[in-house]
Amino acid sequence: MKYEIDAKRRVVKVLPEREEDLYFIYLLIDRGDVVRGWTVREYKPDGVKEGERVKMYLAVKAETLEYHKFRGSLRVRGPVVEVQEGIEGVKGRRHTFDIVPGREVEIEKTGDLPLDAVVEVLNMAKAALPRVILVSMDDEEVAFAYVTVLGVEVLHVLRNVRKEDNLLDEFIASVRKVVEELRQRYRPDKVVLAGPGMIIDHAGRHIQGEKSPQSSGGLAGVYEFMRQGLYEALKNEMGVEAYQKFLHRLATDRDAVAIGPEEVDAAASVGRIEALLVLDAYIKESPERAWRLISQVYKTRGRVYIIREDTEIGAGLRAMGNVAALLRW
Repeated sequence: MKYEIDAKRRVVKVLPEREEDLYFIYLLIDRGDVVRGWTVREYKPDGVKEGERVKMYLAVKAETLEYHKFRGSLRVRGPVVEVQEGIEGVKGRRHTFDIVPGREVEIEKTGDLPLDAVVEVLNMAKAALPRVILVSMDDEEVAFAYVTVLGVEVLHVLRNVRKEDNLLDEFIASVRKVVEELRQRYRPDKVVLAGPGMIIDHAGRHIQGEKSPQSSGGLAGVYEFMRQGLYEALKNEMGVEAYQKFLHRLATDRDAVAIGPEEVDAAASVGRIEALLVLDAYIKESPERAWRLISQVYKTRGRVYIIREDTEIGAGLRAMGNVAALLRW
């Protein structure tokens, strides 16, 4: 994702380049912020019987956001507060603003929260993490998954109902067809074949991709892959390792961690936080408190991990009050 910041105007200009970027933009837009850009809406000038859909430049004041992670959809709804010259009767009406990859938008932060945390979150989006189509296979089952910094989505499972050795090539041909369809749809950075060595070696003669030998394939192989190999960089960025470290400290030295907003805010105020785990839903529910906390942690050189609510870690973090931290001393 490309971005520019005008600190004086408190305007962030962003150009999402892929669907994962929309998640970070979603985190940055708070209720009351102004979102500007080109959009399309129905326009019916005075004296005209039927309206038509017209491309226009306008701004909406954000009231609600609708984000769908794997659909690649981010919509901002609210009243139109600005519109280009020559367009009458639109200002004041409600509009749904679609933010999509390849289309630049401006986000004007209307509050008084510091912008340093905004910069750090945007830098998370710029991290060079691969998008992977994972083909986890054995001679009985193949699971296809999409792996990104946002997590793992199982896309399709294909079962081999005819397991005779002489039909393995036929089964692999059907796997290759699915892989090519997924390449076209998701445009991944790489395709990875994971599973028992003999199977993926054979499949690799027909399907182009990196090989990741492991003991199992199918759905079980997806979870095995998540625990090893190429997934390590993603686990680090997603806060999995930090959360595991947090649980270990919680069990062995309770004073080395902070749990819940009160404890975490107190630790942040004196610069004690080594790593902060904050639920993404908390940022949307209590934006002022959450952004001030994140800003404090960055100022004292702590690491921040934004955890998605729809993950196993997210469920644990929600139960602990939405935020938790590893402490320095």
